[in-house]
Amino acid sequence: MQNESCNQPVIDWAKQNFPQPVEIRLSSGQAARTLMYMLLFSIPFLIVSCQSFLKLSGFAKGVSWWGIFFFGVVLLIPAGVIVLMGSRTRQTLVKSLDADSVSTSRGRRFLWENLHYVDHVSKTTREGGVTRKIEDNQLELVFADGKAIIPPLIEGRERIWALINTMPAEVRDDGEIRARPP
Repeated sequence: MQNESCNQPVIDWAKQNFPQPVEIRLSSGQAARTLMYMLLFSIPFLIVSCQSFLKLSGFAKGVSWWGIFFFGVVLLIPAGVIVLMGSRTRQTLVKSLDADSVSTSRGRRFLWENLHYVDHVSKTTREGGVTRKIEDNQLELVFADGKAIIPPLIEGRERIWALINTMPAEVRDDGEIRARPP
């Protein structure tokens, strides 16, 4: 009960700002992901198809069918690992915000009463000896039982960011507590 009373302003804020659930949609949706998966798996498929054609036409007499099959399976491993890593990364992405909770793309729900803080995470890249820092790249809503990420490439990003910035919760920048304005 003590945690709930500490987060009562956040609970009230959520009830006021989310009379209807707000869907968070990625700018690059299912079509882009499907195209990427098709490209990933098409390379092993094309190589195995060419080997099979050469075997059937008689140009690859020393190659066995088991060798072609084994080679195809070995080529599928990196593509499968990439898909699994992408799936693992996406499971913490926010799907919707409503009056009671935050829902992730894999169905996990985080209740507003368990919110610890909002972290504005920056991204640092280094290219050609030059380091660039992209401030406020993504938002991480950190709860008692995990975190939910609002990525940068979403539809209506400015509106969502502005809405989250009105939340009466502790705000951090890259893990450091943000100083309150005087």
